[in-house]
Amino acid sequence: MNALVFWEPAGLSLDRANPYAALLARSMAPLGVRLEAGFKENLTPDWLRAHRDTYSVLHLHWPWALYAAGSLEESTRRCAALMDALRLARSLGYKVVWTMHNLYPHDSVTPDLDHLARLALTATASAVIVHCERARTLLRTTFHRSDAVYLAPHGHFCDAYPNHVSPAEARARFGFEPHQFVYLFFGNVRANKGVDTLLESFLQLPGEHLRFLFAARICSDYGARVVARAREADPRIVLRESSFYANEEFQWFFNAADVAVFPFTDILTSGSAITALSFHCPVLVPAIGCLPELVDPTVGALYEPGAEGGLRRALEQAQGIRRDALRPGIDQRLRELSWDGIARTTLEAYRA
Repeated sequence: MNALVFWEPAGLSLDRANPYAALLARSMAPLGVRLEAGFKENLTPDWLRAHRDTYSVLHLHWPWALYAAGSLEESTRRCAALMDALRLARSLGYKVVWTMHNLYPHDSVTPDLDHLARLALTATASAVIVHCERARTLLRTTFHRSDAVYLAPHGHFCDAYPNHVSPAEARARFGFEPHQFVYLFFGNVRANKGVDTLLESFLQLPGEHLRFLFAARICSDYGARVVARAREADPRIVLRESSFYANEEFQWFFNAADVAVFPFTDILTSGSAITALSFHCPVLVPAIGCLPELVDPTVGALYEPGAEGGLRRALEQAQGIRRDALRPGIDQRLRELSWDGIARTTLEAYRA
């Protein structure tokens, strides 16, 4: 069986893209399924007709990226063409599968169009894959889809990133002393990640033994403002900025931290939290989306984001986390996020 996977512009790469799709491709190969990267040009009527005997499945992950444009008019035109292509694909015998990583795209300025697009996609798809029971419920209540829905958790990233640096080496690189407690934020500084609230909450914490390792990737004006504030705010903040972090760099940050903090304001599935756990770094996250099904006291901590001062209190309580003590629990969670099981469930969805 051959499937086209519509992932990111870099395709199914472990180096220049989120490694999820590449790890999925590797895990499905032993099952006799060959995944290839799909792009917009593979969704034209002529291409679909010419290749219906070559490919069995069109697997979408981020549908917004296949129609988003600089204007609402152009986005609407592209969205209509995409949905026409998917309906044609179904009529030609292709299976159309969507993995619902998020409910709506985070960076979109066309929410009404996004809702209509996802209604059309869920009506057309032969199967939908979700990462947790909460996502299954949201799929049913928001997009009215309850049949041929498959639950496959978001797989771990243990095999995606080098991890040979010890915590002691990583901490020494940033000048952290053994007695210091290190919070980490790593990744894109977007509004839905709540980094401004994290920064202000950290500044309210007393304690010269506390450090905030802020590994920022700026991709918006919001991110630039937050980083500018962090740069001047407090000597306990260790700021690193980069437009791109190579795979080899991840280990220095996650192995230096006592806990990784991701204070999302809007999220369904978090690859960031799973990345941290893949380095055996405990996580502190809000109790929203799929996160309560991923995080419990054996791997980190949850907090209620709506409570006044909730994040600050959670940061204080997180100082009781001992990374080594949580390693057995994190190991168990990583076994539950095995790609072998995810591949088998994905194959079921492909055959639906």
